[in-house]
Amino acid sequence: MELRDVRHAHFRESGFMVVRNVLSPEEVATLRRRADEIIQDIDGYQCRDTAKRQRLQERYKQDVPAASRATTFTEMPEERISQRYVRRGDRVYPARQRPIDEAAVAAAKASDNPWNHFGGTINHLADNDEVFRQFAAHPNVVKVLSELLAPNLKLWFDHLYNKPPYNNTGPYGGANRFHQDGFFHLDRRSVTCWIALDEVTEENGCFHYVPITADYGQVRFDEGVARELTAERLEQAALVTLQPGDAAFHDRWTMHATAPNETGQHRRGWAMHYCDAESRYGDFGNDPGWQHAHYRSPDGVHVRDNAVHGNRRWQLVAGQEFAGRV
Repeated sequence: MELRDVRHAHFRESGFMVVRNVLSPEEVATLRRRADEIIQDIDGYQCRDTAKRQRLQERYKQDVPAASRATTFTEMPEERISQRYVRRGDRVYPARQRPIDEAAVAAAKASDNPWNHFGGTINHLADNDEVFRQFAAHPNVVKVLSELLAPNLKLWFDHLYNKPPYNNTGPYGGANRFHQDGFFHLDRRSVTCWIALDEVTEENGCFHYVPITADYGQVRFDEGVARELTAERLEQAALVTLQPGDAAFHDRWTMHATAPNETGQHRRGWAMHYCDAESRYGDFGNDPGWQHAHYRSPDGVHVRDNAVHGNRRWQLVAGQEFAGRV
């Protein structure tokens, strides 16, 4: 069996796959340098990005109702499901494994390293930076995606996510809850490629993948995720660690989470979301409560509820475009 067939079979059965050394050490160093330059002026970067998106939103504003679905999260005590996982309300996420060292947290925050202070995402790098835009079409990434997804590929959204040292923010204590990337605005499958810029370990926030959940399709968010993730199913979760330059690929329906960073080093990863260029853009979810107003402008800007959806430019990274498609 050829390598591409092995990969495809594993991905189909598990819903995720790790490919080592997608980027060389030199290429990782290039992305790190550029990311370091961006974080030095993160406020300016985000202001410029927001301004560009707002100009497009004003240009393509539609006289349509912006449907919304109100979701609330009530602060509740954590319910321990197992040693590794907890539930709060309808959210399930990896639990902290160590007590918080307040002195270590304070020391990290006192550092002059901007990554030690920034928690969250830097969005739309492929829109705004030529280095990241070129790497989004890296031959090694495109090769794997062509095996898993389609020969004609578009990047529709990307962001760099950082977990600062000893992060404990948000309702999940620095973890990212189990979720599906979903993407029910597309009528065809999509795949996420997550490239590690730093070492990703069990201690600093590795991936927790629940195998075979890619077959579920979209589940009702968040209560559907909580219903599906029983203690028995969580026991099947695979913990995925990565070296810089390694990539984790997962299907849009695969349930996954990341744990808190409980180390003194920051942890960065670049997530890129790709779709089949023959996909239609609209509302293709199985939950009528999630209806939204979608619009694609004549020059290709994708609008959802009068906001630019994903990147400003859905970058063609392989193959060709198709009339009337994304």
